[in-house]
Parts: sequence; C-alpha cells; structure tokens
Amino acid sequence: MASFEKKLTAHLDRFAAEYHLPGYDCAVYHHHKEVYRHMSGVADLETSTPITRDTLYNLYSNTKVITCVAALQLYEQGYFQLEDELSRFFPEFAHMKVMQPDGTLTDATKPITIRDVFRMTAGFGDGGSPLEQEMGMKFFMETGGVCPGSEFPKHLAQAPLRFEPGTQYFYGICHEMLAALISKFSGLTFGEYLQRHIFTPLGMTNTAFTLDKLENKALANQYRYEGKDKPLTPLGAANCLIPPILKESASGGLISSVDDYMKFQEALTVDGQLLHRNTVQLMRLDQLSGSQRDGYGYTHIGMGYGLGVRTIIDQAKCGSPVGFGPFGWGGATGSYGSIDPENKLTFFYMQHVFDTDCLWGNNGIRNIIYSSL
Repeated sequence: MASFEKKLTAHLDRFAAEYHLPGYDCAVYHHHKEVYRHMSGVADLETSTPITRDTLYNLYSNTKVITCVAALQLYEQGYFQLEDELSRFFPEFAHMKVMQPDGTLTDATKPITIRDVFRMTAGFGDGGSPLEQEMGMKFFMETGGVCPGSEFPKHLAQAPLRFEPGTQYFYGICHEMLAALISKFSGLTFGEYLQRHIFTPLGMTNTAFTLDKLENKALANQYRYEGKDKPLTPLGAANCLIPPILKESASGGLISSVDDYMKFQEALTVDGQLLHRNTVQLMRLDQLSGSQRDGYGYTHIGMGYGLGVRTIIDQAKCGSPVGFGPFGWGGATGSYGSIDPENKLTFFYMQHVFDTDCLWGNNGIRNIIYSSL
C-alpha cells in the first residue's frame, strides 16, 4: 500500500476534535499484517487513563456480525436453510399476529423465514412500542429479570409483529432469535458456542459478555456528544442499550478490544478459518428488495444489507473508491469494522462516544485507505 498513515491520522484527529472525542483506536491490516495502528487520547476523562491495546469497549452492534457468522457456521453444517420457516424449529411462531396501524391485530399471512431473521425483515420490533413495553415488563416478571437464550423465543412469540414478514426492514431484535437457533442446534448456550467455536480458536482472550469472564478489566467509559459548544455527558462504562434481562445479548452485548475484533475480522478473509469463502460471498450479497429497502437507512448512499452486514451495491452513489468487496457493520458509540477478502484488507475503528456523525467519519477512513491501494 502507498503511504496513507499521515492522511488517515489527520482525518481521525480532525474528527476527534470536531466531536470532542476523549480518544480513539484504529487498526488497518493488509495481507494479514498490521500496516497502521494509531491510538489517541484517554479511555476515561476523569482519571486520564490512556487508551492502549488492552483497552476494552462495549461492542454494541459490532456483536451482530459475530452472531451472524456463528449462525452461518451451522448453516454450513446443514442444520438449516435460509428459506426454512422459523416455526420448523420453534413451533410457537406458526400462527403470529400482526399489529396494524390502527392498533388492531390480524393473522399473519406470510411465515417468518430464517432469511427474514438474518436480514431483519421478520417483523420483530425493538421493544419501543407501548405494547412491546407492556410485553417486555411481563417478560421481565416471568423470567425474574434474566432470560436465557433458550427461553427467549416463547416470550418473543407472544408479541405481535410490526408488519407482515418479508415486507419491510426494521432494525429490531432479530439477532436474539439467531442466538436461540444457535443454542438449539448446538446444545450450548450462545456464549458457550462463541467461546468454543470463535473466541478460543482465534485466541480472542479479551472478548466476553461480562467483565467477570476476563482478567483484563480496562473497560472504557462512555460519553454522549451534546453539541459543538457543550461538554460531553458521561455515561459510565456499563452497556447503555441492552437491558439486563437479555443475558448474552446477540444484538449488542459483547465486550472486546480492537486487537481481538481484528482477529475475528481477519479470520473472515481466510478461506475456511471461520467460514468457507462461498459462505462469506453469500453473507455480503445484498438481501433486500422492493419495499424492504424503505426502512433501511443506507440505500440512498448506495449501500445494501446482506446477512447481517452492510455492503456496497452502487459505487457511484456510495462515493467509494472501491466497489463490491468490503462489508461490515458498526456499533452505537461510533465504531466500524470492514472486511475485504479480495484485497485481504480489514480495518476497525473504535471510539466511545454516542451521537457523532460516525458514518461520515468511517467513510473517510475507507476512502483514504482504498485511495492508497
């Protein structure tokens, strides 16, 4: 790669200054070698603890990519097909209700498929509607506040769908159902499966759902950006988005380090290490069409959605120096991971501040790197 280090560091520093970031960490690998690493600032404004390779972060939705890879490992073993109806494995989803705009409930006319669960077109909500909140409280009371993944489906099936399966995209809790499928097929808890089939084989010793599973306790504090002339709001180190009831949340519950997440991403560029190359190809193919795109927030900038990842479908709209190839996903505090098997190129950017224009910042990272290939 041509030299890009100064340009990338300057871009990251400008972004950090604009959004008052306490710190950040960015790693770039090319042909399985670290060609760029820059850590800046602190993990905690109060203690001025510097960001290091040992700093841990809440991954939030970067967890989703790990969940999808775990499920696709079982797809490769023949446990399911994408067009299988979810009710084949969980009969409680055979006769679902759909909440109509006027509040009435009607029978679902389409089945939920496993493809729907991967691409978030199943109709599941996010717990935000009044009825979902009511059901969530009932869920909480019935489970004593902690629900193992194996119990999750029967509670989820009691809530009506937001729309007919397969007709729309909604960024909800589909990944919790993928975790339930993983547990059902493997006979392990979701966390046990990840440990046995992803974390241990890759040497990801700084990745877990809770700090008590790790020797390293250096979890970064989190902040919220409130505006140009306002101070950051401190939020503490604990996960701010995932309710405690979702033990081992497949949507956003993992803690990890940049080094560990890079091990995971790098493995997806090696045929057969986690997935066969043909499965990785399937994973990054756009899975949305028609009305499904209406709820997806990236179509207008040339991005599609595969089996749990964002992927380029229109290079011109995307304004990217690279077309179909890189894919990935981000997290709520502004992180983003990118995987490109053809160019043997991966990068992971991590910050710990909510509500920044992370898409602009992350696209800038991509553009600088690929303009230097």
